[in-house]
Amino acid sequence: MDGHSCSRRRLSHCYNVPIRRQRNSRLSLRGRLLVSILATLLLSLIAGGAFTYWHAVAKIETEMNAAIVVGSRIARNAVDDWEEATDPARRLALLIADFEGDRHLRAMLVGPDGKVVHASRVAQAETPAPAWLVSLLAAPAKQAKMDLPAVFDRFGTVVLQTDPRNEVAEVWSDMWLTLSVLTIFCALVLAFIYWTLATTIRPLNNLTSAFARVGGGDYRERLTERGPRELKRLSQSFNQMIERLARAEAQNKRLQQQLTSVQDEERADLARDLHDEIGPLLFAADVDAVAIEQLAKAGEYEAIPHRVGIIRDAIGRMQKHVRDILGRLRSAMLLDVGLAHAIDNLVAFWRAHRPKLAVSVDVPEESFGEAIDGTIYRIVQESLSNAVRHGSPTAISIVVKAGADGSIDIRVTDDGGGLKAGNGGSGYGIIGMQERVATLGGRLDISNNHDGQGVVVSAHLPAPAPSAAARTYETHEATLQ
Repeated sequence: MDGHSCSRRRLSHCYNVPIRRQRNSRLSLRGRLLVSILATLLLSLIAGGAFTYWHAVAKIETEMNAAIVVGSRIARNAVDDWEEATDPARRLALLIADFEGDRHLRAMLVGPDGKVVHASRVAQAETPAPAWLVSLLAAPAKQAKMDLPAVFDRFGTVVLQTDPRNEVAEVWSDMWLTLSVLTIFCALVLAFIYWTLATTIRPLNNLTSAFARVGGGDYRERLTERGPRELKRLSQSFNQMIERLARAEAQNKRLQQQLTSVQDEERADLARDLHDEIGPLLFAADVDAVAIEQLAKAGEYEAIPHRVGIIRDAIGRMQKHVRDILGRLRSAMLLDVGLAHAIDNLVAFWRAHRPKLAVSVDVPEESFGEAIDGTIYRIVQESLSNAVRHGSPTAISIVVKAGADGSIDIRVTDDGGGLKAGNGGSGYGIIGMQERVATLGGRLDISNNHDGQGVVVSAHLPAPAPSAAARTYETHEATLQ
């Protein structure tokens, strides 16, 4: 089949392959990969943010609890020597001052009336955290009232209160550092992946363009075989495919030219046969018909039967030639009478044209099936035609044998001039035989005789595989037995 005879619209009918129309994706392969990787990184950042949040909350809670415990211990230690205190008020003021600049605690002296008399100031962070982050991470401030000796009761009560802002600021600083590192990491990963995809997909874009040009009929396209191992193998396979397509296209053109040449030769042969064989007979019949007319006018009726016999003989000879021509034009129909009889008719045709040619035939009477019979007949037909036309043989042998395993061997031998150098099987007929034999899974060999006289055409056809229906029938028969 000519590859150019199938348009894309009818491609599925030519090759029995359904064509599915696919919608073009809005994103390219590179875009889809980048979006997938970006989504993965974003999900990783979200998961890392959630983990960091819970870790920060737990850390701040632990630090605040520890600050309360340590601060309470410091306050109790400060008033352990209350018996030696000569000025309890000043001792409490010094206690509050001890907490000045603490990062997590604020100490307050609350008077008996509930007012704050003294209060320490919490140290200020160098980079304060935003208020929303403090409210998000920190729990409400914790307070602890100190149990002081009774001598201090009239001056008030010491209260310790947590202040998580410095701890949140520290978490905020760590988060900024971690976020910066992750951002740089993600940016580098995306950049590296983008570069990798750009260098990897570029050959695929070249392959797409190459396929488009090949689809337009340009079989000179070749890909550079380099890059990663997978892409290199893909390029090698593409180049091999294009080389095969180019060879098939060239062979297809040669076959078309040879077919046209063979058709022209067949037409010329038919025209020559009609002119050389049928033409003289028609002319002779016309002459005899005119003679009959003249004899009838002259009243010489006794001579008319002789002329009629001559015309009938000419018509019979014309019918024979017409049958021969029809046999050449429609040789496949001869298989309706059986393979052996069809080959006998073929041999009879060539004997009529070459009376001195001796042809021996050894063909079984049974049929091997329509496809196999047709292939055998075509092999014998082409071998006979080539031998008579090109080899000038005096004897031809035709042998068809069926093996015990169901295989079939065909052998056609002649004693003609043999194959000429450089012409060992490039003709259209030989290619046709090779294709028919290959379709049945067999092999065809064409070579000169061992003594150099004549050509041997041998073909081997394997046993045909049983059909599904036959296998089912055989299984059923075996079950019944």
